[in-house]
Amino acid sequence: MRRLRLAAPLLATLLLGACASVITPRGSQQVFQLPPSAPPTLSAAPLPISLAVALPGAEGLLDSPALLVSPQPDQLQVYAGARWAERPAVMLRQRLLRALIDAGLTRAVPADSGVLTRYTLQSDLAEFRLRVDGARAAAQIALQVRLLDNASRQLIAQQRFSASAVASSDQAAAAAQAFGTASTTLQNAVAAWTVRQLRAAKATAKPQ
Repeated sequence: MRRLRLAAPLLATLLLGACASVITPRGSQQVFQLPPSAPPTLSAAPLPISLAVALPGAEGLLDSPALLVSPQPDQLQVYAGARWAERPAVMLRQRLLRALIDAGLTRAVPADSGVLTRYTLQSDLAEFRLRVDGARAAAQIALQVRLLDNASRQLIAQQRFSASAVASSDQAAAAAQAFGTASTTLQNAVAAWTVRQLRAAKATAKPQ
């Protein structure tokens, strides 16, 4: 792995129970986007329900465009000279909106769009980092998801999702590719779960 330099030890409390390191990049930065996901192989039956998707909550270094890596289980570091084009939460919501439409929803919109919807999908980003264990490196993503009824403000269901994908190396470009694979797995799982919950809610809803 490329050499990582500690730049701000005062941020060590950003990772609970671990050592957080912020790296000052040298020279030009590599800027990565999540690779595009493959289109679905099967078309889903339309589900005429409107859903607002909130931006995932994130704290500390997760709420930044830093490309995070854990060379040790209790350490969190940032790749020098590399970053995401957007914060991970922003990229994940964009992909999740597409996955929900692909899964059959007729209307899935950002929660801050101002569009009135029947339901809202909220989430918290718990993990988005490359874990390195010896010669093995893998992208790890974890998302806690909640589905709410906007009319009653009741919680319909909640679920924690996680996904991982092995990277070909611990270099930044390989890490970005692995995050793309893990993100596709995660977004498809969240979308499928959300559509199942919405179909069940629609089936049991009282006529208005």
